[in-house]
Amino acid sequence: MNRRTFVRRLGGGIALLAGPPLLLGLDAGRRGLSQAALAPTGQHPLRPPGALAEPAFRAACSRCHICAGVCKVGAIQLPEVVLGVQPQLPVPLGSSRRPMEPPRWQADGTPFVLPWKTACNLCMTCGEACPTGALTPIPADRASVARVRMGAARIDPKVCLPWTQVSWCGACLTICPFRGEAITVDHRSRPRIHAEHCVGCGLCVEVCPLRHKAVAVLPEFEPDSGRVRPE
Repeated sequence: MNRRTFVRRLGGGIALLAGPPLLLGLDAGRRGLSQAALAPTGQHPLRPPGALAEPAFRAACSRCHICAGVCKVGAIQLPEVVLGVQPQLPVPLGSSRRPMEPPRWQADGTPFVLPWKTACNLCMTCGEACPTGALTPIPADRASVARVRMGAARIDPKVCLPWTQVSWCGACLTICPFRGEAITVDHRSRPRIHAEHCVGCGLCVEVCPLRHKAVAVLPEFEPDSGRVRPE
């Protein structure tokens, strides 16, 4: 029996010992499996709060899906792959340059948070339920949550309504659990991200009213193939 099989069975055994809530969560997580998720332009999947660095996370995660089952808002998703959209640059006629390959994240059975669908509400239940330590348990008090780093938000001033002077918005500021620290607005009501205080929950992405989101959360890990063209 290899290590991954052993850990997966161990996680299942812990779920059985823990009683019906985790069993129901495990079943709910498995029902949430999907073939692929499509990320809007410029968006990135995130790991749940408390996740180890990407290589260590993939090695430690037993694919038990308990985290998805206990997630209170259904933010933790289990797609087989996340397919991004690569903004295409025009290729001059006769040029040998190929169009850029769209970014692609292979989930390999591991959980993602897709903030453009449902962002993390920072309840920290997933870390407490993780049987392998792939997700580090984090207390739900404000000081502990403030140290979470799922990624860092970035505002696109070419799209954001206040930045383009189309209208006032304020959605991201209103929803941010650390507003006044992670997001502030200037004297013209234009939002600004302060990465040192941003936990990367993605709530600002979820509530952004624009079809082409004006804000994205950038995690530390890169796509498994393709690359995201810098704006």
